[in-house]
Amino acid sequence: MWMNLLIDFGSAGIVIPGGEDRRGYAIRRPVSKPRPRADGIAPKAGVGSILVVMPSTLILDGLRFAMVSSTASEVDPEAPTTFDYHQDGRLIWGEYTGDTVTEGRFVGEIAGAEVRVSFAHALVSDGTVVRGDAVSRAEQEDDGRIRLIEDFAVDGVDHVSVCLQV
Repeated sequence: MWMNLLIDFGSAGIVIPGGEDRRGYAIRRPVSKPRPRADGIAPKAGVGSILVVMPSTLILDGLRFAMVSSTASEVDPEAPTTFDYHQDGRLIWGEYTGDTVTEGRFVGEIAGAEVRVSFAHALVSDGTVVRGDAVSRAEQEDDGRIRLIEDFAVDGVDHVSVCLQV
């Protein structure tokens, strides 16, 4: 797995991924106090910039997550949808079931602290197949478990769900 960091030696600073000023130039921070974010590479780099590719610390292989909330449906706390993750490098895939889902599958990649997937599942209510794309950001709980906050859209409506490692 990999995380990207762009270092611009021309300004003796670290380019903060995704950060731009009003003119569209990458925001730089002093090397002594870097504030890296794992949401991609800055859109513009100065002369003398290099891309440093570093291993990501996000490993989901073999982990199970349970949905704790969703704006798309009410979550049954006694029988939530559970997600099983598999991973090979940046590639992730898995299956999910429970609550409103009969059977579901996802495939995607890890990019820094983001999990990007395409998914499809059948609904318990009528067997309708729901398809979509999602981007989750990983956060670590105080007890060491991982929380995934997922942004996704179904039928053009934006939603957010939260899953916690079990």
